[in-house]
Amino acid sequence: MRQRPVIWVLIAVLLIINLTYWQDPWLWRNYVHFFSSGELTGVERLQPDEEIRGDGSYVLPVAGAGQRTISSASLAAMHDYAQEFGSHALITVHRGMIQDEWYADHWQHDWMTQSQSMHKSLMGLFIGMAIEDGRISSVDAPIDTWITEWADDPRGRITLRNLMQMSSGLGQYGFTLNPFDDGMKWLNSGRSIEAILRTPLADWAPGSKWEYNNINSELLGMALVRIYGQRYSVLLRDRLWLPMGGERAQIHTDSPGGRAFTSCCLAAPAMDWVRVGMLLLGRGVVNGKRIISEEWLEQMITPSSVAGYYGYQTWLGYDDPAIPVDDSVGSSGALASEPFLARDTFMTWGRGQQHVFVVPSQELVIVRLGPALGRLPIKPGFDVTYFVNTAIRGLKQPDAMP
Repeated sequence: MRQRPVIWVLIAVLLIINLTYWQDPWLWRNYVHFFSSGELTGVERLQPDEEIRGDGSYVLPVAGAGQRTISSASLAAMHDYAQEFGSHALITVHRGMIQDEWYADHWQHDWMTQSQSMHKSLMGLFIGMAIEDGRISSVDAPIDTWITEWADDPRGRITLRNLMQMSSGLGQYGFTLNPFDDGMKWLNSGRSIEAILRTPLADWAPGSKWEYNNINSELLGMALVRIYGQRYSVLLRDRLWLPMGGERAQIHTDSPGGRAFTSCCLAAPAMDWVRVGMLLLGRGVVNGKRIISEEWLEQMITPSSVAGYYGYQTWLGYDDPAIPVDDSVGSSGALASEPFLARDTFMTWGRGQQHVFVVPSQELVIVRLGPALGRLPIKPGFDVTYFVNTAIRGLKQPDAMP
């Protein structure tokens, strides 16, 4: 008889656990996955996902004997540096020709790597497309035009420009292991939109300062889906991956058929990121097709009024130092030992030092990819300027620097 109360308590506990789990099963699956993620030598897949495929039509020529424009010594040094920091892939393109395509022993050329925040730069491209399509009137349109849940809310007056320039005035979700906290839910919940829409305002006005915030890019992605009335995977495939002649990619969603994450979590092979780099280098043209206007690309890489190192969802290496001196961007201890030798360098930047470096004056694109998940995907001390400056110093016929 004494055991009956204990049995009823156990039944009640199990019932509560069961109800809690099934209210948001993907939150708990992702929560468990967080503690086991961080594969240093394998493909890091985030589920659920949606796969898109291009036709692979854009293939760059490979430098043969006598066609190398970067010294073998510089390329060897770049290999060593890539190896030192646990890279998966390093591809260097100069004047439209692949000078070097390096993969670690543990990696294969068609394996997909998590891009992390490199994905954000695509939001800058897509907002430009929507403006050129006539679906957005201006970068100064308020976000409540599409995020109607914020109508009659001060947050609704945040503009697309504020979001793209990381100056939205929204509060910051810090790292937490609490599964009931919105800092965990915005990225792991199967109902992530609820946590995103609960993001509060910070104590500063939109447009008055720069503060890197993942929620800005998630809101841009949500707006794009509503602007076009399409799933994000369809938009990415039809407006970018197919036109640029890409191969394949996987988009992480919060649940099967659910919302796509657009601040991170786009997996793709290294060569597809080379194609993105060639689009940026080509001022909107790649694979013989104009994807976006040259005028918009120029806006993307123009420094904002509040941060000389940031444009529209794109990092700029124009200043000295080449990157922010603090670690507010989650740079995992990255540094810049010197300025970029070509001061027109700009880049995508994802956690774990995922990068597409673009140097217009030198007609140079460099892609570096490596582990992206887990607590410490790359050891501290990665020099953001190393690959670009080593390649430029190794040019056999150096061009004049801007």
